[in-house]
Amino acid sequence: MDATSNSSTYPDRLETFSGYWDDNEATARQLAAIGHVFDRPPLEAIEEGSRCVSCSCFVKKELSVRALEGNSAGNYEQSFKNFTYHRSGCIRLQVRIPLEPQATLGGLHGGLRMQELKSKWESRSQPQAPPLPHFHVGQTSSLFSLPTELRLQIYSMILPALDAITEIVPINRDSARVVTKSGQEKTGPRDLTKSNLLRTCKAIHNEALDLLFTNRTYRFANAKTLYLFLRAIGSTGRALLSRVDIYCGSREDAITFALLATCPKLRHLTLRIPRPRLLFPLAPIWQVDGVACLLSLSGLEDVGFEECGASFPRFLREGSHDAELVRGELRRARGERSSVRWVGGFPDL
Repeated sequence: MDATSNSSTYPDRLETFSGYWDDNEATARQLAAIGHVFDRPPLEAIEEGSRCVSCSCFVKKELSVRALEGNSAGNYEQSFKNFTYHRSGCIRLQVRIPLEPQATLGGLHGGLRMQELKSKWESRSQPQAPPLPHFHVGQTSSLFSLPTELRLQIYSMILPALDAITEIVPINRDSARVVTKSGQEKTGPRDLTKSNLLRTCKAIHNEALDLLFTNRTYRFANAKTLYLFLRAIGSTGRALLSRVDIYCGSREDAITFALLATCPKLRHLTLRIPRPRLLFPLAPIWQVDGVACLLSLSGLEDVGFEECGASFPRFLREGSHDAELVRGELRRARGERSSVRWVGGFPDL
């Protein structure tokens, strides 16, 4: 199948980046999810990048790496400034990148100008973390003479307490910043000193960070929030994430599952899919690509399916043909080829 055709599949598009963007896997997967393929002009002096299979919009590699892998702690929306991944009216705009300006309707909630003002207000309204003492805790500290188990116990007493199932929510509907639901609901000033432990030195940061992800499930009400969380924790956090509970069924599914595939320790996934089948005939591109990116996950140990609330009594249930297909695909060994056959841009389920 021609990877540049409108009927190209996510696996086809992702394959075009293989061997070229291996150092930027997260970016390559996200680009393939939104309908881009690798593109390098014949002249080596011209910068390489990617282009949309439908509208041929070209984006330089450096811009995509900055936008799709950069630190989201700053002004996330600004990383998409001065370029777009698709031309106006492109069918691939069905697959959304959370909070990308092109995916935000002009005038909605005040438009881009209001978003800029909101971002400035958010940054100013957050309490500032107190400065750290002017000393460095190196590996020669007496702390490292203690057994690892004891150090971890000390870290757990200092770090903010998190539930075994921790729900993550955005600060507000148009914000790139996410917090725990319990933290959002907390009233009064927040104690920001507890997280200073992670800023003392790299060795302590790596040991303590592991506590935030080990045997803890992070739950998300939609793919958009999961995506923003994955961006917020960066490659270091994604390398430790092991358990996720996600409510699917939005236009951000594709790019979110594409990024989730870069979490090497992901072993447990609970899916809440508000339809009884993965795909119905004539399903839109955003649903097809969302399923394709979901099926690209592998190496999991446990895949579960749960209800989606009273508003969606018909959901993908345990024991159904499609649920078992998803479970089989996601539990295959990492690197093992998918058994799903694609015909005319659709999976043969």
